[in-house]
Amino acid sequence: MNAVVAEGFVTGSIVFDALDRSGVAATLDEPDAGYQLLVLAALTSSWRKLLVFYQLSGVTGALGRTRGYLHENALGYWWAIRHRSAAGEPTSSDLPTVVEIDPADLRYQSRFGKAQFPTKDGDTTRSPVHAEPIVGVVGGRWDRFRTEWIETRIHRSLEARFRDGESWEATAKYRYAACKIENGLEDWRSSTPEELERRCADLDALYESMAGEGHVPQDELLERADDGMETGGAAMKSILGGEFPHEMRVGIGRDGEIIRFSAGKHRLSIARLLGLEAVPVVVVRHERWATVRERFAAADSLEELPAEYREFADHPDLRAVTDDLSRVSE
Repeated sequence: MNAVVAEGFVTGSIVFDALDRSGVAATLDEPDAGYQLLVLAALTSSWRKLLVFYQLSGVTGALGRTRGYLHENALGYWWAIRHRSAAGEPTSSDLPTVVEIDPADLRYQSRFGKAQFPTKDGDTTRSPVHAEPIVGVVGGRWDRFRTEWIETRIHRSLEARFRDGESWEATAKYRYAACKIENGLEDWRSSTPEELERRCADLDALYESMAGEGHVPQDELLERADDGMETGGAAMKSILGGEFPHEMRVGIGRDGEIIRFSAGKHRLSIARLLGLEAVPVVVVRHERWATVRERFAAADSLEELPAEYREFADHPDLRAVTDDLSRVSE
């Protein structure tokens, strides 16, 4: 292993902190550079995560969770490297679309991290694989690499806090974040116990705000002098050089399933708990789903579409098209 890369691995700075992606790539011999980066990126800082898992779950739990963590990271980077090899350069036509969905319709969380599946320009600085964000229409099995949203640590914790009335300290997310902070890691926008307490206070305020006002879009929040958040507020983010509101970014899988990648996780869970009916999202689409959209756009009426396509007529990503088709049918 190259000495520069080895030093970056030991210090936890590999690729993302002390070195830039091109610098690391230059120290590795092609064509094996991508796969060496895969292994290094999957292992970076794992020893500190092992400590966290041990403190939370004991020896058996730590070994199992660390094995799962490394396995998922290796699979994620393997997919990312294959996608990088197959994908062309993104163009302006790939820019994402902002649509509204019912929070209850979002069933899944992607298992990809930001470095494996970057959805905005800033994420690529953390990736040893991608120089551009993944946008537009994307093929492959990325939509199968997912877990149930309601089973995620963040959703279970917000549910315990706001539905069941538990203290933050009793929630899984708080315990996990506190343990990481104790071991010198950052989590939940916090690197100290004091910052963690402020984070929890912000989320209490967010819940109260959404209970009173519903979901307020990021661009509207930016027009206000103060959005009430100390540890993370409204923002615009760059995607292929264009500015987009920092709403939840989701992918729509081959069968129309809605899969969250990043951003907006607290707003999503709170919206579900409050029974809100619509939240804005920025989308990436699977190539098979893009074919469904194209068929709807080309149809003169719903009746001429095959039955297996008509079942998607109420899908939020097809709303504009199906509204037009309904008016034509009338």
